[in-house]
Amino acid sequence: MVARFSLSPQQASADISQYQQIVPSNAVLDPSTKVYVRAEGFQPLFLKDAFVWMRQGRETGDLSVLPCESVPIPARRADAEIMMALIGGYETRTALSIRYQSLTSAEPSQRVICPHHIVDHGPRVHVRAWDDRRRIFTDFVVGRILSAEPEPSYPWVDQMADTLWHETVTVRLAPHPGLSATQRAVVEREHCMHDGEVAVPVRKAMVLYVLDGLGLLDAVREGDGTPDATRGVRCLDAAALKPLLPALITEPQDYSPRAGIHVAGEEKGAMP
Repeated sequence: MVARFSLSPQQASADISQYQQIVPSNAVLDPSTKVYVRAEGFQPLFLKDAFVWMRQGRETGDLSVLPCESVPIPARRADAEIMMALIGGYETRTALSIRYQSLTSAEPSQRVICPHHIVDHGPRVHVRAWDDRRRIFTDFVVGRILSAEPEPSYPWVDQMADTLWHETVTVRLAPHPGLSATQRAVVEREHCMHDGEVAVPVRKAMVLYVLDGLGLLDAVREGDGTPDATRGVRCLDAAALKPLLPALITEPQDYSPRAGIHVAGEEKGAMP
């Protein structure tokens, strides 16, 4: 305790004594080693995320902590000048004229955007913004923005108009029906399920990324939310989530910034 928390020996002793008073059955003194050890019926009093504990322990040089390795992902570029422009545009509520290279077009396009959130979902970083060209709120991969300049003549479109960002939907997961009883039990435990399912509230604008991360994107888009059994889980509300995926874009939102009129439609937020 002295080494780990930079305490004095006197303070460490006082803390152990106080802990013993609160939960006397958690730790017992081993007479042979003069060390407090975990008792058989130990129940943690101060719960802490194990991954946070391991990371902090390694960062402080505690080699007794079990190492935790992250899967390496190729670095995605987020140019400092572009980030400064996005941050500055949001801070001053000034639209930005950007040059953007979409992977659906051979050449870059010029767009006017009003950014309102940066989203990091692992494989890439994107900016959620109003897109004047398509008249919708959508996502732009930050690394594909080639240039960004203030466009003060364009009226700012506030994030409050982004209904898909502010509205949430529940992603309900359950064990795959093809699993055995013991397999279902371990999946329920792994995903902290209760009564055979778990419900995760998600912004409608982020359903695509959540399903993709769970390996359920194709199953929801093309079927009933039941993927290969090796995924372990299935999506119980695929029918409700499917219309939110980019493959099913309907009419975009119609916004006339110069007239100040906003008409909500059913745009489903595809990434250009």
